[in-house]
Amino acid sequence: MSGEIRKKVLRVLEQFGKDGISQGELVEVTGYSKSWISEVLKELEECGLVARVPGPGRSKRVVLSKYLDPAVGRVVRIAVVRASEYLYLPNFISNLRREGYVAELVIYGNVSEATAALARGDVHLAITPIYTQAAYRALGAPLRTYPGGALGGASLIYRRELGPTVLSSRASTMEVAAIATYRYLQREVEEFKYYINPEEGVERFLRGDAEAVAIWEPYASYLESYGYRRLRLVELLGEYHCCTLARHENLSQEAERKVRSSWIKALEDARRGVLLEGLEELLGLDRTSVERARREYRFTEELTWENVKSVLSYASGFLLNYTSVRELLEG
Repeated sequence: MSGEIRKKVLRVLEQFGKDGISQGELVEVTGYSKSWISEVLKELEECGLVARVPGPGRSKRVVLSKYLDPAVGRVVRIAVVRASEYLYLPNFISNLRREGYVAELVIYGNVSEATAALARGDVHLAITPIYTQAAYRALGAPLRTYPGGALGGASLIYRRELGPTVLSSRASTMEVAAIATYRYLQREVEEFKYYINPEEGVERFLRGDAEAVAIWEPYASYLESYGYRRLRLVELLGEYHCCTLARHENLSQEAERKVRSSWIKALEDARRGVLLEGLEELLGLDRTSVERARREYRFTEELTWENVKSVLSYASGFLLNYTSVRELLEG
């Protein structure tokens, strides 16, 4: 019986999300007795799945730990997409565990969705392109970025020549890379067609929806293996920053400090080639894709302005410019 109540309580708490619910309201919603609910909540608290936080007046509200600041709930929710770029992710998760935090990955279809989730406060962190973060920050999103991450990774896949229509994910390194590449070649993208996730991007390119697709690993290598031509942005402009770690501004100082040290240590290890196993299981990737990514990316725990400028000199615009990127790193 307690197992059934436990599942129902967790479902109800999930529905109430960050706002939580009082114990009395939980009794009313579930229909179980006060004593049963009290016993189940005690078990869930001991397991670290829920916590009681101050509500209006002297009341308390029950909230799932994953919706609280990590310093309180001990759970860190991290927004990611399926990308073999995240070779350092198992290291990062391991470092967070040493700090007493449990990492919960939330996988989104594209980096815009992942960054929007961070802006709303649905997650604590997001590993997304610095360009996406800068665009959201320019629109007022309460984001800050930790320096460092992966260098490189964006490619344009095309048939015989680069045509004026390009498939891309929205507000991403891929879109920035396409703009920078075309302008470097003294051409212009006449139309962007946006895909919701990389699988859709691959399918639409194969279907002939556009002459080129801007896409990341492992999808770029997958298309290249079928004989399509590939142009890496790094071949034109040199190294550039792609995904880095952003946090919501309401993260507590304690959590911010522990996240920062865990992130920097993970990148230091990645730069030295000391990478833990497990990325395939975390993101549902195959071993070949992960091994290929080791050759496509370089990692750094710093942010080099020269690398930022090399891309923005061709792709700077209304929301994406030097100022919007700098603001991410201040404070």
